[in-house]
Amino acid sequence: MANITTNIILLILLLFLFLHHAHTTLSLPLLPITSTNQTKVYIVHVLHPDGPTELLTHDDREKWYLSFLPNATLDSGEPRMVHTYSVAMSGFAARLTTDEVRLMESIPGFLFAHVDKPLHLRTTHTPTLLGLNQYNSLWQKSSQGEGIIIGVLDSGITPDHASFADHGLPPPPLKWRGRCDLPADFSCTNKLIGAQAFTVKGKKTPIDEKGHGTHVAAIAAGTKVPDAEVLGQAHGTASGMAPQAHIAIYNISIGKENYDYSHNGVVIGSFAALKHGILTVNSAGNSGPSKSILDNDVPWILHVGAANIDRHVTAMLKLSNGMEFKGMSGYQPDPSTAVDLPLINPGVKQTQETLSCQNGSMDGFDVVGKMVLCGTGYIDKIEKAEIVKAAGGAAIIVMNQPWDGYTLNADPYSIPAIHVSYTDAIKILNDYATDPNITGTITFKGTNYGFRPSPTVASFSSRGPSLLNGGILKPDVIAPGVNILSAWPFNAGTHEISNNTKNFIMERGTSMAAPHVSGVAALLKKLHPDWSPAAIKSAIMTTAYSLDRDGDPIKDDASKIDASSGERDRASIFAIGAGHINPEAANDPGLVYDFINADDYIPYLCSLKGFKSAMVTRIVKQYVTCGRKKMGAEEVNYPSIQVSMGFAGAKEKTVQRTVKNVGEASAKYTASVVKPSGVEVVVSPETLEFSNVGEERNFTVVLSLTGKGKLNKDDVLEGRLKWVSQSGKQEVSSPIVVTA
Repeated sequence: MANITTNIILLILLLFLFLHHAHTTLSLPLLPITSTNQTKVYIVHVLHPDGPTELLTHDDREKWYLSFLPNATLDSGEPRMVHTYSVAMSGFAARLTTDEVRLMESIPGFLFAHVDKPLHLRTTHTPTLLGLNQYNSLWQKSSQGEGIIIGVLDSGITPDHASFADHGLPPPPLKWRGRCDLPADFSCTNKLIGAQAFTVKGKKTPIDEKGHGTHVAAIAAGTKVPDAEVLGQAHGTASGMAPQAHIAIYNISIGKENYDYSHNGVVIGSFAALKHGILTVNSAGNSGPSKSILDNDVPWILHVGAANIDRHVTAMLKLSNGMEFKGMSGYQPDPSTAVDLPLINPGVKQTQETLSCQNGSMDGFDVVGKMVLCGTGYIDKIEKAEIVKAAGGAAIIVMNQPWDGYTLNADPYSIPAIHVSYTDAIKILNDYATDPNITGTITFKGTNYGFRPSPTVASFSSRGPSLLNGGILKPDVIAPGVNILSAWPFNAGTHEISNNTKNFIMERGTSMAAPHVSGVAALLKKLHPDWSPAAIKSAIMTTAYSLDRDGDPIKDDASKIDASSGERDRASIFAIGAGHINPEAANDPGLVYDFINADDYIPYLCSLKGFKSAMVTRIVKQYVTCGRKKMGAEEVNYPSIQVSMGFAGAKEKTVQRTVKNVGEASAKYTASVVKPSGVEVVVSPETLEFSNVGEERNFTVVLSLTGKGKLNKDDVLEGRLKWVSQSGKQEVSSPIVVTA
């Protein structure tokens, strides 16, 4: 990608892989084969053809790829070749049978092939919440990201939405070479500068038919749109994190990830991007609160979990016994029609269908004019309300399951509704069991701000520890990801295409959190064009905060209320990583943990359990012989420290790190340590002095177990290392994790 300069291009993956050229895509996981004669689309990875890559024409590359195929067309006349790729990988997508792929394996230059398989998809208040619109803020300093390009791989985009208007935006950088494959009714602009579809099935168009891509792209870089709202709620100016940045959208299929790094398109493509100075931001996934289910958790990707915010679209439920419960609903009719309605619970049948109000679950129940109790899960909450409405129900109480905890959503229902926490759901169910004739009234309080505790970790946000990356703390950070208002192609609460170019919706997910971080990364790249992807990542991580607005440790929405204190549990370090992003502080981190050369990750990959040279070769796209070329996860120059010891292992570990001065030329930093319980931590040297910007200093951290010197296998000991500047202006903070 020699024609793209990294000081003006920032291509970000929001929940999967991101790529950046007319001929790029991702490699996807292997599917089981049921017939050797069945034609499927395979992603085929091959070596680069001989000769200087930058001198190869498209035709030269096409001929090289065609040489691997048995012929150019199928018997039906359909072309075998689907896509050709040249940047993130060397290879192509083609229609082949299993037998044809096996024959291809003997052709010199062939690396590997696998069936194309889709990947999972994973705002008015958050710019203010993150301090972007304050006086002399990051927005003002960075010209709101002007000149930076954010690439989004998702379900497509709605080009004529107001969030993608290009009022006053300059043309894209001269080096931009992306394609615009929008249908004839649309055209690219100075905001939406590129659009391509890499789907195989259905319409090959970048037009968004799901809404997810539109929502995500607008969070990252949507133009400011005044008077945004959802059914009259959360009113304000909708804006992306980098509203002056350009957007390039890539439409892909959505489905399941592959957890084998060597067959994972996100991992492979992001490594190729890293070689060109491009940062990848990836959502952590929505598998929380279960542990160790993380997506694409390699160290060169900035991995983002979801945090709840302090804005509630409030609904109140009052039962006839006097009990009151606070919840949320995006639909707030005035006056409320849900007054003194009898409650009814189809879940008394104790079937999956009735507990979650699926189709047919109302059969045998008289729900007409009543308030129906429905558990979350299995189908969308709005769909539950539609089922209740179709059966004659007048209102719905949506009740969290244990794993949902305290994370609530302001969904655009079509009948009066309230979404309540699991704790409140249990109380409501008990009240109903005690008095089946109990009635309820739902009232609506509008949009409110300043709720506590805030921020909290969303219950659905995926958590570590990683089972694949050898022991690198993931996720890296958390960012706003619950009830995030952003662009939407449909009328609220429906999938009806609308001619209104100012439709918005509030969504939740780590794929709402990731574009917040990608937008912030774009702002940092604008201000610091010489920063590497690792430096940007380090700045975001080491300035993140781990205390909430009340000065207490960030809480977990998935936790239960402690009976003695009345408070939720603090969030685990495997839920928050380094902490919640702090964009303004990230602009002046003082020191960064840099990792400039992508190939420096090769020894790390060689050290991963079960990894062989061929697997590393697949990822880095160059021949690798691992041999003794290994570097454990603890040795990666990462902004966090995670070590394992004390369970059939060492009682002491030494970790080395290198920091680079990106602050004042003459600077002195002193180590400050919060020791994990039962662990002695010695940092050497205790002070770091710099006389120039760009200077690097090494230090070591020796961690040793005290007392019995033994950990149980589930023990997680947390601490923190801070390098505090002499002026007190910077605190370069790194979490410390000791596990067995």
